[in-house]
This record gives sequence, C-alpha cells and structure tokens, in this order.
Amino acid sequence: MQKKPDKQSGIHSKQQTENLSKTEANNQEKHLRKISRARTRLLVCFLTLPVYIGALWILLNNGRGVETFMLVYMVLWAGFAVDMSMRRCPACEQQFYVKSILLNLISRDCVHCGLATIPTNNDSDSKKF
Repeated sequence: MQKKPDKQSGIHSKQQTENLSKTEANNQEKHLRKISRARTRLLVCFLTLPVYIGALWILLNNGRGVETFMLVYMVLWAGFAVDMSMRRCPACEQQFYVKSILLNLISRDCVHCGLATIPTNNDSDSKKF
C-alpha cells in the first residue's frame, strides 16, 4: 500500500526547495563577490605601478637600496595574480579569468560560461555593500 502524500509534506518540501535555492544563490553571490575582490586587488596593484616606479626612482637617486622594496612589490603582485587565477566559477567550475594560459584582467565575466560577477538585475538587495 502506498501512502498518499498529504498537503503538508508537499508544502514542506516546496519550502525546503525554495530555502535550498536561496541558500545556493547566496553562496554563489558570496563566491562571485570573492572573485570580484580578487580581480580588484590585482587591478589596484597594477594601477599603483607608476607610484612604485616613482618610489624606486627616488630611492635610487638618494643612493638607497631597493632590493627589499622590489621584493615586497613582486611578492604582492605574484600573490594577487595567483589568487585571481585560481578562482573558480561557481557555475562551470573552470578558472574564472583564465581561458588557456593568459590571465584576463579586462573581463568581469567568466571566460568559459559568461557568468557575470556583477548582478544584472536592479534589485535593491544586490546593491548592498
């Protein structure tokens, strides 16, 4: 004899499914925010390159050593680049910014499936920082 599903269990499973999908959406949004932050860190490091070069120029003109300063900047750059390149897309599980070998600094979308790091809807909840 089979049990007939009652309305309460149907409603309960529907709520569980909705809660699960909301949780998955929140997790994906958090993951995409981390991916976007990794890109932002590397871009800031890249855009501060003229400041770094100016500081090196000043140090060299004053006869000071620049080895430590250079090493810190290179390690910082390499760390941010590795962090950005290792980020995986939550949708396709591929590297988000790396299609073959080169890291794509320009794209805000997954280079494989096109998933955007910035939500396209105009909800007020998606604009919270």
